[in-house]
Amino acid sequence: MATMITNECINCGACEPECPNNAISQGDPVYVIDPLLCTECVGFHDYEACAAVCPVDCCVTDPNNVETEEVLIARARSLHQDVNFGEGFQSRFRKAGVEQKPAAAMQQPANPAKSEPTPAAQKSAPPPKPIASSTAVKPVPPLVPKAMPQVKKEIRPKKSFPNEVSQSFDELANQYQARGFLSRGLGKTLVILTQPVLGALPHDVKKQIEAAVQSAGFTVAGCTGLNIVHNAVIYPVACMIVGVILHGPAVLFSQEVNNYIIVGLALAVIEGVYRLKDGILHVKPAEEMKFPAAVYGVPLGLALRPILAKHTSVVREIPIPVDGFYSKGFVEKLERERRYGNVYTVEDRGAALFVRLEFPRRLPDIGLPDRQQLPDEMPEYDYDLALKDSQFIIKGRCADERVRKLSSSIGAFPPEFTTIIPLKDKVVGFAHRFENKLLEVLLLKGEKSPWEMSYR
Repeated sequence: MATMITNECINCGACEPECPNNAISQGDPVYVIDPLLCTECVGFHDYEACAAVCPVDCCVTDPNNVETEEVLIARARSLHQDVNFGEGFQSRFRKAGVEQKPAAAMQQPANPAKSEPTPAAQKSAPPPKPIASSTAVKPVPPLVPKAMPQVKKEIRPKKSFPNEVSQSFDELANQYQARGFLSRGLGKTLVILTQPVLGALPHDVKKQIEAAVQSAGFTVAGCTGLNIVHNAVIYPVACMIVGVILHGPAVLFSQEVNNYIIVGLALAVIEGVYRLKDGILHVKPAEEMKFPAAVYGVPLGLALRPILAKHTSVVREIPIPVDGFYSKGFVEKLERERRYGNVYTVEDRGAALFVRLEFPRRLPDIGLPDRQQLPDEMPEYDYDLALKDSQFIIKGRCADERVRKLSSSIGAFPPEFTTIIPLKDKVVGFAHRFENKLLEVLLLKGEKSPWEMSYR
């Protein structure tokens, strides 16, 4: 049965890049699946990828379009003629972990008693030779699994590009260090000690502080949890203060004060559940949850905004990947974003911008037969850098032809990407370093004229 998308679709777009046949497109008003391209992921997965990532379960089978596994695998072979699916292709029609028997084996009689040799065959067959007692049976050596091919790492010469300065990246990195007060010494310690209060801030502000501090002692999830506990104490105290204002100090020594304490605890619990709703209701991991502000978090954020603007330097953070289904066989979301060139940060260091972009690190487990012939680690990418029209352009390209051939048939696995970073300030040159699939670039602002700088 071809898969269809119901009107409950929320247009999140999570399904479109996961379709191996590019059968999903934006429709009006919701996404649609072309039944002439849909193979229900037969040949690629033992599940339907679009249904796996859909956060609202609106990718369902179409009861009016029933198709067999033979029809679906024939369509997959027609759409992907460069892929050898073989007889052991993955399919949701087959039970997981059960090896499919070849056709020749399926044609043999099921009853072993009927497959016994005839008397004539028994007479013609020579009698078995007796085994001498002195002959020792040689033990069969254990089968050693064949090692997966490893990526041959070559030391490539450092690349240079137009507008790249002659100074080394390390020299400029020492000159243009992080200027944020929160990233070192007393500022970092002060942030870590006050995180029970800072946890009340809006989510975006906490992410900005986390990026500036760069310490495991301060995380958005951790400070929010501490703030929820902190509020379970201060809210009852605040309610008791209200009771004193309304009834005088004598209420603290009466039974009525318990009512104010219960109201404060109830407010703290209700607010805490609301702030943790992504984890409680949607079962998201902490790194993908969004933690709203406490009641007093918004005015606190407005009061701290001038200080944070001065002492934090993060311009662009790593985006949270699209919500979806969590499964062992499903592509890890952050790695998927790396393949599109989306995992990068921009930091303002005063006279320079510091860009860090993560390249793909692991080959996705996409269930194709050719995938078993490739290593788990992603081969090194080739890259190009350009400074043009108030934009910094990063182009990444997988140079391994085996991987490119494999990725050409998978919509969620592009063999190359282009990342365009808009620049508000005038940039006159840059220096870069590329190591261990991490690209680091220092973009030098226009304090100096271009003719005062030396270029390669």
